[in-house]
Parts: sequence; structure tokens; C-alpha cells
Amino acid sequence: MDKFLTVKTFNSRMEAEIAKSYLESFGIKTEIFSDDAGQSYPSLQSIRGVKLLTSRKYLKKARELLDKKDLLDE
Repeated sequence: MDKFLTVKTFNSRMEAEIAKSYLESFGIKTEIFSDDAGQSYPSLQSIRGVKLLTSRKYLKKARELLDKKDLLDE
């Protein structure tokens, strides 16, 4: 099983979902990880962040695509 790596950490789930959809339109499989108690405490997203994950196979391409769309800026 391939280990998932962080492409980027976002401040909100919405930002992560937009980036996820964008990457998946290029065939890049992604997952979102957010330690916000199953979205019961969304305020934790801004504290802990929302991680967009992908496999090592897609990591470089995912970062390149997000960088081109200015979705990787910190």
C-alpha cells in the first residue's frame, strides 16, 4: 500500500475540496485529512489545518499543478 504524503495544508475544508477537485480533474487521486472531530468542530480546521494528501507517485505533479493555479501559496 502506498503511503500518503501531504501536498498542502489548507486553512479550511472548502479550500482543500477545491484543490482536491482540481487535481482529480487531472486524474490525480487525493484524500483530505482534517482533525476536526468529524466536522463537529470546524473551528479546529483553522488551528490544525486541513491536509490534502496524495501518493508519492502523484506528489510532484500535484504540487506543480497547484503552483500553476496559485493554490499552493502559503
